[in-house]
Amino acid sequence: MSSESLTAKAIRRGLFAVATTSVAAAGMYSQVSIAAEAEAQVERIEVTGSRIKRTDMETATPVTVMSADDMAKQGFTTIQDALQSLTSTTSAMTTQSVHGFTPAASSISLRGAGANRTLTLVDGKRLNQYPKPAGGTDNFVDTANLPMEAVERIEVLQSGGSAVYGADAVGGVINIILKKDFDGAALKYRHGDTTGGGGASDRIALSLGSSSEKGNVSTFIEFTNNEGLTAAQREKFGVHTDKVPHSEYSQYSSYGARIAGTGTGARQLSAQECTDGGWFWDEARSICGFDRSQWRDLEPESYRFISTTNFNYELNDDVAFVGRLDFAQAKSTTNIEPMAINDYDIKVNGNELTVSYGNQLSKTFADKTTALGGDFANATDGDYYYVRRLHEFDNRRGETNTRNYFFTVGLEGVLADEYNWDVSANYGRTNVDVFRSGYATVGSMFDYITAGENGNSLLKPMSSDDVEAASYSPFEQAQSTQKNIQANLTGMAFEMAEGDAYFAVGAEYTIQDYSTDTDSESKKGNILTTGGSSGAGERSYWATYAELSVPVLEELTVNAAVRYDRYDDMGGNFTPQVTVEYRPIDELLVRGSYSRVFRAPDMHRVYGDPTTGFSQVIDFKQCAALGGEPGVTHPDPTINEICNELHIDITTGANKDLEAETGYTANIGAVYGGDAFNATFDIWEWQLDDMVSDISASKAAREYELYEHMITRDDNGTITHINSVAQNLAYKKVSGIDLTAGYNWDLDSFGDLKLNFNGTYLINSESQLDPTSEVVDNIDEGGLPQYRFNLVLGYFVQDFEATLGAYHTARMHGVNYTSFKTDDVSESELEVASQTKWNLTAAYNISDEFKLTSGIVNLFDAGPNFDPTDTSWPHYPRSVYNARGREWFVEAEVKF
Repeated sequence: MSSESLTAKAIRRGLFAVATTSVAAAGMYSQVSIAAEAEAQVERIEVTGSRIKRTDMETATPVTVMSADDMAKQGFTTIQDALQSLTSTTSAMTTQSVHGFTPAASSISLRGAGANRTLTLVDGKRLNQYPKPAGGTDNFVDTANLPMEAVERIEVLQSGGSAVYGADAVGGVINIILKKDFDGAALKYRHGDTTGGGGASDRIALSLGSSSEKGNVSTFIEFTNNEGLTAAQREKFGVHTDKVPHSEYSQYSSYGARIAGTGTGARQLSAQECTDGGWFWDEARSICGFDRSQWRDLEPESYRFISTTNFNYELNDDVAFVGRLDFAQAKSTTNIEPMAINDYDIKVNGNELTVSYGNQLSKTFADKTTALGGDFANATDGDYYYVRRLHEFDNRRGETNTRNYFFTVGLEGVLADEYNWDVSANYGRTNVDVFRSGYATVGSMFDYITAGENGNSLLKPMSSDDVEAASYSPFEQAQSTQKNIQANLTGMAFEMAEGDAYFAVGAEYTIQDYSTDTDSESKKGNILTTGGSSGAGERSYWATYAELSVPVLEELTVNAAVRYDRYDDMGGNFTPQVTVEYRPIDELLVRGSYSRVFRAPDMHRVYGDPTTGFSQVIDFKQCAALGGEPGVTHPDPTINEICNELHIDITTGANKDLEAETGYTANIGAVYGGDAFNATFDIWEWQLDDMVSDISASKAAREYELYEHMITRDDNGTITHINSVAQNLAYKKVSGIDLTAGYNWDLDSFGDLKLNFNGTYLINSESQLDPTSEVVDNIDEGGLPQYRFNLVLGYFVQDFEATLGAYHTARMHGVNYTSFKTDDVSESELEVASQTKWNLTAAYNISDEFKLTSGIVNLFDAGPNFDPTDTSWPHYPRSVYNARGREWFVEAEVKF
């Protein structure tokens, strides 16, 4: 043990006193090259999951590391692709969600906790949240605009880290470490395409860096252009047909052009009139329907520009000035089928005909034989409505423009040759502008239907002038910002016979705000087939934290951390954590951890205005009452609509009385590392009480007895609206097993062979709505694969390398499994089949300055596997699979 100065000893005693009276240590990952550390002299480094510097990458909490080289060898194009490949990723939100609130953003969920409970960092710094909440409710960090070329590696803490990082680290922590001290210049170009057509991509990346004796400036610029992928480009989704052959529940939309209602005698189109009008004649049901497949995107067209600049400069031997500046701009365009409406009520009473829209608009015509083109001349008294696809308005198109800014500046250094410290100020902002077309207002369509003395028939095509007069272009503007300052200090606390005890202390202060606002007509709910989301709020909190690592025995180290968070709107909370590391031999580590969890609700769930939208559901109650069967085609168009594709209004709302979520995370496992073989085994569990969530429209319609209070029905008993407000549910608990193993073969002059395995198995996932409700088995409920595993084989010889990866997702119950399960149906008939996707890449270093890489992603064109219980297009779980099919790419890199 090296000698130390009296000053250092005095500082250490003072700092240890602070550590024993401060609370919880949150970590900020400092940069370190793993490869360089393996070859250089041993020094203490920070590892994700702790602020204390240490000499070993394996700690009491499990961390998965993906280097930039690993990601490239496995053929991943984006950070989102790499994160989705993790076996601990249970679901993902991707740009496939073209019908959702956030079609231009991406995120992942670790351990089934949700994207809003998975913390994403860049170089240990928090990122501001995406201003448009997922599903109109959940805040998250967008991974779509994070740089790929600037990444050195990604570290994923696969355990809760609330005591170290704060409230939003329940499912885990993703820490993206950027390249530092790059010197020189490099240009990389990558082109990829799918063998099925559509979805081509181009990426150009430029890396620039300059170093001096005092510091470095590194800039990474990346431009990506992605071609859209349409449903018509994939036979599985219906080429010129909306019927998906893999799903018995797939059918043409009944929203073509027809009249429905309680009476009889209203006009109906013939097959010829239907097709001449631009709709589709559904022969099986003898109705004028619509073929949606040629109008829908599976993935949007998009482009992204990303720029990241890192800088560091030594002010003196002990202090450095450091910072980072990020800018990203993206544009994404989505297309879905034209509007489908059934919003205008028509009442026939004697010879009178009245057109109305709720209690807002109404007009009566004296002669039903001439009103609305004579469509109701022979109609009996009763209530009617047009079921109409307004294809004259063309696609409903959405253009999302995103601008993301981040800036951090700070100082870091060494105090008294013993203690590492850093202070920083961080600012992030995201702006999102959404412009849409292909819509009409409630009033303008009412004016068209009731225009003049006799009005207009909706069974006849609209003229271009009428479409232009009724058209409306909604828009939305959203912004989020985050301002943060933080300070950290770490070093040796005191000496012990078994080794030195180390500590970390720190504090941070954060202000978050967001606002999202739509045009005035959208806020009023006056736009047909779409809604608006608005809201604004600000939240500030401060935290102080401490961590202590004590070698109780030579083989046993105990780490304790405690953090205190104080929110201006949710109060304060202590969050403790205890971890244990036991090393009976040098090659084996036995580890365990337990941490409490405290999480404030998402800002939009507290401060957001009610969000209006539209959904397609099965009205299980009304379907049974009318003698239909859910998901089964019925000859009666009204019953068929109710039992298959009922279009309804939905509202999700904030709840200012929400309470914070509390719970725990726990992990116990072992790590073995030998010369050629290494393996890890971990059993983990997390639980949240008072978990904030809401009930989906489809779930409320399916389990109507429980959620009838959320449902609005018309006079006939059919669902017209479902209102879902955020609420504190009873609890959710998830447990599972992680297993990794790797083996390296040295083949002498024939090169090296490496085999790595990663797997995650969910033992249990259960939740409860309230203390009196039944406990729900989420795996049995459907949509959640019970296990995933990856197997990656790499071969390296001289300047050549090749990698073959297999990525397996287990069978799972369909999303409506419990609703469709009967004694007459076998379990396998209601399951989504398992899938194994293979990636093959190869690279050759032609010289030190030039490298050529090529590969095939999804070598055998697997999937997506369809859900036999999912009545909604595209009939497969988009949070797990995609429809891109087989892809190929070539990439060239030149260094200067």
